[in-house]
Amino acid sequence: MFRLTLDNFLEKAKKSVLFTSPSLENDLTEFLEEHTDRIKKLASMTLEKGFKQIYWVGSGNSWCNLYSGDYILNKMTDLPSAYYKSYDFIWTNPARLGEDSLVILASFSGNTEDTAAALRFANEKGATTISFTSKSDSILAREADEAIVYNSNALFILPLAGAFIFALEIARLQGRDVSKLFEQLQAMPRILGKIYKEEEKRVARLAIKYRDYDLFYVLSSASAYAIGYKFGLTVFMENMRVNASFMETSEFRHGPAEMFDGHKPLLVFLVGTDESRDMSERVIKIAQSNGSEVIRFDAKDYGDFDPLFAPFLLMVPLQWFAVYSAYYRGIFDLDERVLMGRGKMSTGSQITWP
Repeated sequence: MFRLTLDNFLEKAKKSVLFTSPSLENDLTEFLEEHTDRIKKLASMTLEKGFKQIYWVGSGNSWCNLYSGDYILNKMTDLPSAYYKSYDFIWTNPARLGEDSLVILASFSGNTEDTAAALRFANEKGATTISFTSKSDSILAREADEAIVYNSNALFILPLAGAFIFALEIARLQGRDVSKLFEQLQAMPRILGKIYKEEEKRVARLAIKYRDYDLFYVLSSASAYAIGYKFGLTVFMENMRVNASFMETSEFRHGPAEMFDGHKPLLVFLVGTDESRDMSERVIKIAQSNGSEVIRFDAKDYGDFDPLFAPFLLMVPLQWFAVYSAYYRGIFDLDERVLMGRGKMSTGSQITWP
């Protein structure tokens, strides 16, 4: 492909499905205005109907954006909640799945093979189903009992916000004071817009500095766990075409650290402000003392927010890093795929992904 100038590349990138940061401030504002009340009503319905189990189900990025819902429910409520990848949900066939359970699913296209199968499996079991999808004419929109259709490319942040609203409202209805968390959620659009404008130059320098590295380990924990998975596996490998892996930060000490004896990979740490922060600092010191290069993205750098908001705050700088890294590695179309979306890895009527 003809090499684009950086300016032309960035202009094109800002229209990409990968690079949603340019529109997050507006899109998240619209999502909160349009869907907050309805999602809160679904939370109220959940308690009124006496559901005994909540399941969060998705694949790839859409598995990651539901993690916070499960995390908040388990941290702040007594409502049992479990978190599954789509086919794992089917293969496990949870004994508790039935008419008294609620299954919340996400798929950007709404036609992801794995998640469409999980939706139909849940429906067959008699569960009530809620979907988050961008496409109103999709399987997830048509076949779920309730569909939140957001009509935006912000495939991570908007379902993440929906999961936040649902779980926080459950906590509120059970007597937890979450007013400050709802206030901070309302502030997120403006904050994300600010981070988008301020972080570009700093992160671009990191992309240039590490342009020749082809092995990345991404480490995160607790509230930042899933966004680490997202970037380690569904962005760095998918969009930057590098070798990458994701590890939960504390688990790095249980075996992986021994590879320092022969290899010096680039370690990307996503550092939260919750109880996992001390462990992140410890592992960063281990990495640096053994000669490994470290990139640190720290939620603390973006303001005094509850630790739960780490995935919101870290999303934009990580996207800037992926965009600039793609360019310096000769990838000029962020939406082009070699295998995904071409019918090579999916099967079934109306299925479009992967």
